[in-house]
Amino acid sequence: MVSTVPRNDLVLWAIAFIAGCILTLVQGGWLIVLGTGGLCWWLRRQRWGRSLWLRLPTSRSVAIATVVALLAMSYLWLRTPQPTVTDISGVVRRLADLNLPPTVAVTGVVQTTPLPNRAGRLRFFMAVEQYRNVSQQASQDALLRGRASGRLYVTLPGTIAADLHPGQRIEVKGTLYRPRPSGSRFIRTFNFQRQLQLQNTFAGLTGEELRGLDHGSGWGLWAIRQRITAAHRAGLGDRHGSLVSAMVLGSRAVAVPFELRDAFRRVGLSHALAASGFHTAILLTVALTLVRPFPERWRYSCGGGVLILFVCLSGFAPSAIRAGLMGLASLAALAGNQKVQPLGALLAIACGMLLYNPLWIEDIGFQLSFLATLGLIVSSQPISDRLDWCPGVLRNPLAVPLAATIWVFPLSLAIFGVFPVYGLLANVLTTFLLVMLTVGGFISALGALLLPTIGASIATVLYWPTELLVWFVQHIGQWPGATIALGTLGWGQVVVLYALIVLVWWHPWWQHRWLAVFTVGLALVVLPFLIRQQMLFQATVLATTRVPMLVIQQPAGTIALNAGDPHVLTAFLAQEGINRIDWAIASDRRSQNWLDVHATTPLRRLTTVATANSDPAYQQMLAALPVEHHTLLPQQPSRLGNVEITVQRADPAILRFNLGRSDWLFISDPAADQHHWLRGAPVATPDVLWWWGRRFDLQLLEHIQPKAIIFSQARLAPQISTALQQKNIPYFIVGRDGEIRWTPKTALTANLDASNDGIF
Repeated sequence: MVSTVPRNDLVLWAIAFIAGCILTLVQGGWLIVLGTGGLCWWLRRQRWGRSLWLRLPTSRSVAIATVVALLAMSYLWLRTPQPTVTDISGVVRRLADLNLPPTVAVTGVVQTTPLPNRAGRLRFFMAVEQYRNVSQQASQDALLRGRASGRLYVTLPGTIAADLHPGQRIEVKGTLYRPRPSGSRFIRTFNFQRQLQLQNTFAGLTGEELRGLDHGSGWGLWAIRQRITAAHRAGLGDRHGSLVSAMVLGSRAVAVPFELRDAFRRVGLSHALAASGFHTAILLTVALTLVRPFPERWRYSCGGGVLILFVCLSGFAPSAIRAGLMGLASLAALAGNQKVQPLGALLAIACGMLLYNPLWIEDIGFQLSFLATLGLIVSSQPISDRLDWCPGVLRNPLAVPLAATIWVFPLSLAIFGVFPVYGLLANVLTTFLLVMLTVGGFISALGALLLPTIGASIATVLYWPTELLVWFVQHIGQWPGATIALGTLGWGQVVVLYALIVLVWWHPWWQHRWLAVFTVGLALVVLPFLIRQQMLFQATVLATTRVPMLVIQQPAGTIALNAGDPHVLTAFLAQEGINRIDWAIASDRRSQNWLDVHATTPLRRLTTVATANSDPAYQQMLAALPVEHHTLLPQQPSRLGNVEITVQRADPAILRFNLGRSDWLFISDPAADQHHWLRGAPVATPDVLWWWGRRFDLQLLEHIQPKAIIFSQARLAPQISTALQQKNIPYFIVGRDGEIRWTPKTALTANLDASNDGIF
């Protein structure tokens, strides 16, 4: 019986189950499980080992824990979704085999509320029913059509999809593709393919046309969320209203402007926009306070109802489910006049959630939520006790965010590579406002459920607190050094950091030496960062095909070419530990986003390649950018450290990069006369030809004779691929291979395996 099993054994087996789920994500994880289990079993059987392991479970319990971890790995592998034979993703390959463009019309049912992405398009999931090929190349006889199954990740222009809601049956015309993975070798970026797979989705559709077939049901959780957000926006305006709605419903269910999301993340307040334990604690406290005069049964029922409503409205986000279950566990303990064991409850809830859906182990919100809660349970009180020199009113506001930050810091830095310097101060300064807005937003939401005008009227009262919160966040984010990019940590560093944290928590001897442990942990993060910055010399072509983007890292300073996608650029800089761009170069007039980049990663100077085109928006950007800027003139080399850049032609741009012993030639091809100019110009043979454009002339190979080629394109024509293979010229396609990196030792390396058949 379970009651006869020692408590320590149950804890060990629960930890083994969670560890097994985590190690499924690590290559060779099963070897780690067997090695760790075997080592513990062997030590336990040694005479000197028994005295060392007196407090640990028996060898039998360790063996069971090893089996549990292996079963957890197998369970997660079995639960990982795989496409069926009729899945819509198979149509991509079928169209390619028939040499037909992947232009299709897909009929299906909207499953999720459309929300905007950073490109301004609305994204949602759709359950597929049938499809048909609608490309002009397909004749009527060869028209490909049929029934299909599975889900599609769909994006549509916001102007035509603004009124979509779950349950509608629609037909979308656009380009069908299979997503490719990312961040597998160089940077730990968002893996689009894996995230879709975890949601049982294996294909995407970039839609351009929409036709509604029926309106579906007009009621559901989506309608309640829409009613609440509409009331908040009516009372506070779109910007402030979406912010308050996110505090009630979570950012996964509400379209919060990305500039606000980024501002909150820069100051360490992302948790304020996520459905988390912070919100459930506030709502539960307020609910129990308001119904205090009622009998206990009514009070606890009311508290439980508030928690369940919160989880439902949040869209069942894993972090919200965890917070709701913790709240319900606390209520159950109070109702039974028992003392809740928060650490045991957290461990049990983690195991229960992973048994229900082991794929949640890869959800960042799930990971950070549990770590933050663990930090609050085990570290907030000890930290508060050590803050006895602070006024009593400040101890808890300081101890709570500090405890959560300590436990979240290693994983957060491993994923994002950025540390918010003023995060603790921002949490202390905004705690009262966050509590007020969360409570007020929830009361407004309840009013909106009764009558939208009531909810809007209540929300109006929250305007100035919301304005003050936004003012705080934006101004703190503009302070000098608001964020420090330390680069993404290696998983070895993460394991050691958490081992140090656990030692301080677990053993009194280490608790008295926390300062020494803190120094070791800080050195483990900072020293590798400093050494890498002083020794690194590499160039990376970023994985974007709309505007060519290159980052060159060297001890003398960082060089960045173009800012076509500021989010991609700043994410890369953060994960590489780059806090300043010493030399920014704009070779393309569409690179107008340097202001956005400068707000996160300051520029020291900006140079422009002169062109005959006049772009007022670009000139306005230059006027607003508070940095030195000048024009690169043709045939006049400019140098920073080991990198020399020469403009060989300005319009369209042809640049030569000399990276020490490697010579690159960058050619943009927006004009047809580029090929004629190149054939008549004396061009030295480059080590790397970097080509950006739609049309590549094979005759240029004889004239330029590159040793390797990088194509900043989504795909390459088959005849060009064949010709390059016949000439034994290695080539890389950014749209297929992801980031392309060069170092003096490894030359060119692709981020992704070039054999991957992802199509964009």
